[in-house]
Amino acid sequence: MAEPGKPPEPPQETKAEAPPISLKKRFFNLRTLIVFTLALAFIVFIFFRLDVDLATTWETIRGSNFLLYALAFVAYYATFPLRGWRWKILLRNAGFAREQLPWVGRFSQMMLINWFTNCILYARLGDAYRAYMLREEVAEASFSKTLGTVLAERVIDVISVVGLLLVAALGFVHGEVAGTARLILWLGFGLVALVGLALGAWWLLHPGLERRLPGRLGGIYTLVKEGTFGSFRQLPLLAALSVVIWLLEAVRLLGVSHALGFSLGLEVILFVALAHALITAIPITPGGLGLAEAGVAGLLMLVVVREVAWSITILDRSISYLSLVIFGLLVFMYRQIRLSRLR
Repeated sequence: MAEPGKPPEPPQETKAEAPPISLKKRFFNLRTLIVFTLALAFIVFIFFRLDVDLATTWETIRGSNFLLYALAFVAYYATFPLRGWRWKILLRNAGFAREQLPWVGRFSQMMLINWFTNCILYARLGDAYRAYMLREEVAEASFSKTLGTVLAERVIDVISVVGLLLVAALGFVHGEVAGTARLILWLGFGLVALVGLALGAWWLLHPGLERRLPGRLGGIYTLVKEGTFGSFRQLPLLAALSVVIWLLEAVRLLGVSHALGFSLGLEVILFVALAHALITAIPITPGGLGLAEAGVAGLLMLVVVREVAWSITILDRSISYLSLVIFGLLVFMYRQIRLSRLR
């Protein structure tokens, strides 16, 4: 108990707050197998339901320009250092000391492993695993407060994506796809409104919740709240970084479409890339598998024929999903070896 006249001590971290997370156990279980099976079955069903010509689609992919594909690949992986830098800023905003945090390259590795984990596990468990990784890197780092910074990062991403979607949708004011564009925009606005209401309610109800929660649980809750609301500083810099990150995602899709020899309008590229980001954020299947392919191909089929839409979608997902599984696994193994040597 605090002495009279002295402010209460800040909530303390406990070892139970950040239990060990085993990716192996979470990947090799029945639930993950069922989710993957359903996602792949959905992709196969869509292919046959739409009567996509697989031979034509494959020939189109085989004829892609490797240099342009490589540029799309580089544009996508350039987002990870930027995401790492942005996360480091959020952690500093939340009260982590500069000397306490590793260099940006280490953050880039953790971001890549986060995305890799989201590609092999359901419910975006990679976000929680990223907080656990920082706790492994920095023993005194608060797992709960780190989770709060990840939550704040997701809020900033949602607002950035919907804002850019609005800009892209200006190119669809008239035409056949205007109705679809408006629908996706309304869904995006609804998501932003939901996030805003949730944050507002949390802020207003926080004092009462903090008093009612028991000891250790109350301390964890307070740390998550501090990490979340404390992150919302330096917003102009965070917004600028977020815009660049999501524009690079659009550059990836632009490079892929040009690699296949198709020139789509910039408003189409930006709109589809950002819609893809919203779809993959839905925590149902690993990395949006099944949902992302159907959603992206469906949007592209509004402006190009089926085989072209699926060629672009498959080649794009070879970067945003397949390559993440391969390179993410390699970075994860490297990190595990490095940590084992340090121990």
